[in-house]
Amino acid sequence: MKKIKYQINKLRQKILKYDYFYHTLDQPIISDPEYDYLLNQLYDLELKHKEFVTSDSPTQKIGSNLLNKFKKIRHFFPMLSLENTFDLNGYVKFENRIKKKFINESVIDFCCELKIDGIAVSLIYELGTLVRAATRGDGYFGENITKNIKTIKSIPIQLKGCNIPKRLEVRGEVFMLKSDFLQLNNIDSTVKKKHFSNPRNIAAGSLRQIDAQITAKRKLMFFCHGFNFFEEIIYFKTHYEVLIQLKNWGIPINKEMLICSNYLEVLNFYKKFEKNRLSFDFDIDGIVVKVNSLYFQKKLGSNNKSPRWAIAFKYSSKEEVTKLNDIKFEVGRTGVITPVAYFNPVYISGVLIKKASLYNKNEINKLNLHFNDYIIIKRSGDVIPKIINVVKNKRLTNAKKIFFPIYCPVCNSKLMSNKEEKIIRCLSGLICDAQKKKIFCHFFSKNALDANGLGPKVINELIQKKIVLNLIDFFYLTEEQLKDIENVGKKKSIKIIKTIVKSKKTTMSRFIYALGIFSVGEIIGQKLSNYFNTCNNLINASKQELESIDGIGKVVANNIFNYFSIFENRRLVKRLIEILNIIPCSKHSINNKMTRIFNKDIVITGVFKEYSRNELKKILLKLGARINNRVSQKTELLIYGEKVGSKFLEAKKFNIKMINEKEFYFLINNTN
Repeated sequence: MKKIKYQINKLRQKILKYDYFYHTLDQPIISDPEYDYLLNQLYDLELKHKEFVTSDSPTQKIGSNLLNKFKKIRHFFPMLSLENTFDLNGYVKFENRIKKKFINESVIDFCCELKIDGIAVSLIYELGTLVRAATRGDGYFGENITKNIKTIKSIPIQLKGCNIPKRLEVRGEVFMLKSDFLQLNNIDSTVKKKHFSNPRNIAAGSLRQIDAQITAKRKLMFFCHGFNFFEEIIYFKTHYEVLIQLKNWGIPINKEMLICSNYLEVLNFYKKFEKNRLSFDFDIDGIVVKVNSLYFQKKLGSNNKSPRWAIAFKYSSKEEVTKLNDIKFEVGRTGVITPVAYFNPVYISGVLIKKASLYNKNEINKLNLHFNDYIIIKRSGDVIPKIINVVKNKRLTNAKKIFFPIYCPVCNSKLMSNKEEKIIRCLSGLICDAQKKKIFCHFFSKNALDANGLGPKVINELIQKKIVLNLIDFFYLTEEQLKDIENVGKKKSIKIIKTIVKSKKTTMSRFIYALGIFSVGEIIGQKLSNYFNTCNNLINASKQELESIDGIGKVVANNIFNYFSIFENRRLVKRLIEILNIIPCSKHSINNKMTRIFNKDIVITGVFKEYSRNELKKILLKLGARINNRVSQKTELLIYGEKVGSKFLEAKKFNIKMINEKEFYFLINNTN
C-alpha cells in the first residue's frame, strides 16, 4: 500500500508542476497526450484506492487557483456536434443510410427527443459523486465549470439508487426558462439598465461567471440527453433504456421522447412540437433523432465532426421583413471580396440582427437586390442571419440595382474572378491596405517565419503610426521605434528585434507559406519547395508547370501564377529573398522512394526521443505527408512514440497501419 501511495503522490506532484507551467507561465513542458496519460493513470489509481483521495488532488481540483479564469480540460470522449437537416428529404437520407448499413435487420428503432436550445455540458460522476463539469469548448477541450454547475439545483451532486457505474459521463443542456429570463431582464433593465438578448445567451454567460454565487441566482435548469460509460455495461441495450435509468439515478431528462421505426412516425413527432413549441417555457429549435440500439450506435461510430447514428431535424426559424440600407464589399486576408448587407435592425428569436453576409456575386444576382429594397431575413439554423428574398411589390420605381464592383473598394485594383471557386478577389496582396494588416500577422505567425512577440497588437500599431509600410520595414526596426508602441518597453523591444533577426533564417517551404498566397497552405508550400528548390524558379514558373506538380490542381496553380504576375508582388518577394537566409529543401524531401512511402494522411501520437513534435512534422511535410490531428477512417498511417494516448487505441480500432519511432528513423536513414 505504501508503494501505491507513493505512486499517487508522485503523479500528483508531476501534474501540478505541469499545470503551473501550462496555465500560469504559459510554457507547456510536456505534450498533451503525455499529460492526459498521467492524469488518466492518477484517476484509475484513485478509483481503486479511494482512501488516498484528497481534496488537493488534480482530479478533485475545481479550476486553477493560480489564474482568474477557467482552466481548460480535455474531454474523456470528444463532444461532437450533430449533423443537421431542415427538411424531410435530409432526414430520409439519414434514415436510409442507417437502414442500408443494417439491411438484414428486421426493424431499426429511432429515439426521438426535443432539441433544447441551451449550452452543452459534460458531467463526470465517480462512484455516484459529481467530480467534474465542463463546457463543450472546441469538442476536445472545454472549460472547467464544476463550481458553477454545482449551483444548479436540478443537477444532483450525489446519484441515488444501485448499480451506479464507477465512472459515468452525463451530457446535456443547461438552459433558462423563458419566464425566469423575462423576470431577470425586467430586474436588470430597471436596476442596471442592462438587457439580455435571449435565454441561451444568459445561460452561457451565467455558466462562465467567476463568482459561482452569481450563477446560483440565475435559476439555470438542466436536461440530460447523452452519456458515456467508461466500462461497457452489458445490461443496457438501448439509448432509451439508459435515459430512463439515468432518471432513476436522479438525473433530469425531458419526458417528451418517442421510439419510432420509420420517417412517417418521426415526421409526426416533429410536426407535433413544431406547432406547440412556442407554448413551452423553454426554447427548442428542433428534434434530435438517434439510433436507439447501443450496439448499432457503436457499429456506426463517428466521423471527425459528428456521430453517424444521430441527426438534428431542425425547425425553420422565424422570418422578418426589414429595409436594406447598404451593401459593403469587405476584403479578406487573401483578397476574397465578401458582400455584407446592412439593414434596419430586427429581432429574430430574441437576437438583434443588423447585417448579413451575401457570400458572393451569385447571391446578389440571384436575389436581384436594389438599394432601399425591403428584404426578408431569417436566421439559418437559428444562428446565421440570411437574406432569403426580396419583397418586390414594395420596391421603389427608381430603385438602383446593386452591382458587384469591378475594382477593389480599398486599393482600386481590378478584381479577378475565379469561376471554379465562385469567388472574386483582389490580387494586390500587400499593396491593398485591407489585406496588409492580416498578411503581416500571417507572415510572422508560428507556422510561417515564427517571430515570437510580434503579435497583432504590435503590428497594428506599427502600421497605424506608419512605422512600417511593407514587410521589408520590419527587418530594419530599431529599439527607439518599438519603444513608442503601447506596452512595449526596452526589454520587450530588444526581444522583438532579436526574434525578427532569428526569423530571417527560414526554410523555403515556410517562406512560401508566409507569403499568404490564396489556397497555398503548409502542405502546398512544401510541395512547391520540393519541386522548385529555389524561390527564383518558383517566381518564373509557368501555369502549365505549376499544374504538372503532383497534388497541385488547376485552381491552385492559377492562384500562384496570378500572385507572381503582379509586378509589386514579384518585386517584394525578390527583396525578401535578398534579406532572408532561405534554406532550400533538404535531401529528405527529394528522395522519391521515401516520398512514395510517406505521401499519406498521417497522425502522430506519443513522446519521441529523437525528434520534437515540430521537427517530426517538418520532416513528414517535406516527404509529402498530410498531417492530421485526429484519427479517422481516412488516416493511412500512425507514427507513435512512447506514452501513447487515445489516438493509438483509435488507430487500432480502425486497423490503421502503425510504425514506431525506431521504424520511422530506420526508414528515413536507409534510402536503399
